[in-house]
Amino acid sequence: MAKTQGEESDGRFLRGRAGRVASTDTSRSTGVVRFRSDFARADSANSEAAERPAWESGEHRLHALPRRYDFHPADDEHAGYLRCREAPGLRVHLDRGYAFTEVEARRLGERVILLDGAGQFAPTIDSKQQFYNLDHHEGCLRAFTLAACEQALVLVVKGLTLDKGDWSIYANEPDLDTLFALWVLLNYRRLLALSPDRRDAIVPLLRLEGAIDANAFDVAEYCGLPRELLAPTREILDRLHRPELELKQAGEWAQADLGSYVVEMLGEIDKLVYERDDFEGFACVEEEYGHVEIGGERTAVICRDAAGIFEVEKRLKGLWGDRLGIIALEKESGHYTLRRTASLADIDLVAAYDTLNLLDPAVDGRPAAKRWGGSDEIGGSPRPTGTGLKPREIGAALWQAYRHRGKVAKLKQVGLALLLSGGLAALAGLVIVVWQLIAGPTQNAAGAARRLATAAVAVLGLATLLTLQFAHRKRVWLFGWRRPAGRDWLLLAPLGAIGAFLCGAWIDPVVGPVAGWGGGTQALVVVVLALWALAAELSWRGLTHGLLLLDFPVQAVAGKWFVSVPTLVSAALCGLVSLTALGAGMLSLPFTVGSVWIETAMVLVGGLLSGLTLGMIRERSLSLWPGAVVQWLGWLAAVLVICGWR
Repeated sequence: MAKTQGEESDGRFLRGRAGRVASTDTSRSTGVVRFRSDFARADSANSEAAERPAWESGEHRLHALPRRYDFHPADDEHAGYLRCREAPGLRVHLDRGYAFTEVEARRLGERVILLDGAGQFAPTIDSKQQFYNLDHHEGCLRAFTLAACEQALVLVVKGLTLDKGDWSIYANEPDLDTLFALWVLLNYRRLLALSPDRRDAIVPLLRLEGAIDANAFDVAEYCGLPRELLAPTREILDRLHRPELELKQAGEWAQADLGSYVVEMLGEIDKLVYERDDFEGFACVEEEYGHVEIGGERTAVICRDAAGIFEVEKRLKGLWGDRLGIIALEKESGHYTLRRTASLADIDLVAAYDTLNLLDPAVDGRPAAKRWGGSDEIGGSPRPTGTGLKPREIGAALWQAYRHRGKVAKLKQVGLALLLSGGLAALAGLVIVVWQLIAGPTQNAAGAARRLATAAVAVLGLATLLTLQFAHRKRVWLFGWRRPAGRDWLLLAPLGAIGAFLCGAWIDPVVGPVAGWGGGTQALVVVVLALWALAAELSWRGLTHGLLLLDFPVQAVAGKWFVSVPTLVSAALCGLVSLTALGAGMLSLPFTVGSVWIETAMVLVGGLLSGLTLGMIRERSLSLWPGAVVQWLGWLAAVLVICGWR
């Protein structure tokens, strides 16, 4: 953008808004030096206060405006983004490499806006998908197409619903056109409510910058601004353009921190438009960790502030309006207050408590009261230790609690659990068959025990790998891999042992015909049964139950008693697999004890009984290890009876 020597202007525009800008040339130059020295790390004789970048302070010092823009650096899971505190539903993603084709851009999802070259295709307005490409380079007649900043202004004035849902804005090179487009979008609420003199401060800048960017200054002189307004407006644009020019002249533009640069420049534009009085009611929380959409159009905000929950609720409602549904407020490290702000909405805090208690490693049942809980309006994290979840994990848990999961999705999850457990059972059978094919039938107790042990180890290994695969972020406690808690599950232990004893009839055709169960082989049998008990629990009460845990209600330590869907599914698997083992044994070995119907009934009843009771034990103890011990004892008793009977 070439500089011009402006003509003298009358005082009307200067006295309204631009007069203040025109009188701050020295201070703006100082601001540029501060900004530039942060990037170039140049030596300077200025004081530490003068060298301090403006964005590091809580306020813009020149005009005491609140700091509304901030940049969140990238981490291991999320790309960095810029936001305005007054538009928390908008995230700006900055990267010089953004150059999406239309196919690539549409894969970004709904509620997407691409600015000035970030989308390498024709200008696009797709209100159905809420997808917009504000560009004037590709697929258009550039001379007759508005620049990105004016396209953004048209969208906002025409009523683009930026306050509905979360929007992603993508920009590459933050030239003035892009900066103004970002400012318009991030200030969509204030822009429509500007007083005439405030509007006169920003609209001429948008008009002239848009005309220059689209057609260069020779044509831009005919953009419609009167002569007395054109020169001062051009002068302001030149000053806004100066930081970019200086960085480019120094060869530092390509290495410049775009996030810090854009934050500073948006603040500079703020100074052209606003006074401190415009932010008299401006109030934000000390730190907003993030937010997630819940229950349709509602939002849960996770934040930190020293104020009380009701004061924070008041502040956040000023930013989020009717979208605000739940607040998770951290006052001390790890200690949160949950508050439901939408009292008449279809949001129940009980759902949040249940999901958080499942996902929080601090909720270990020792004691049972150490858990998320409270009323349907307000509650909090476990006492006295606080939560073991990070802010982002709390947000993910709230999203999980209120996500819509239809019957089809739940049935698919049940199908996945059944498929994996069935595959584990098939693996055990395959190992036995391979043994038979390689070594032939055996009538030796030690040989039979080795074959059973090999199958158990194979199932254990695969079940462990699958569990680790599905245990997101290594949350193995969701699959029962944790120390047992509570005591009331001990009431179910005898019933579970009886069920395992009856179900142990499947062992009869396997171990009955072989000889040599005395002596040292007995210890081997005890170990084999222990391996199978572990394999069964890892498969049914571990993997199967864990995959269904977040889709269906389950019992809690010292909570109410009921039979959950995960327990029913794992119990059905237990009975089915035990019957299959019994049938395979009858086919492969001579069957000599009892009738077929008696042993079939014993296995079916025992499998269902042990499956139900062991599933309830797993839920009320939070652990699969008590069930493994109970099942091992029941099977051990069954083997002793079978061998004694023989």
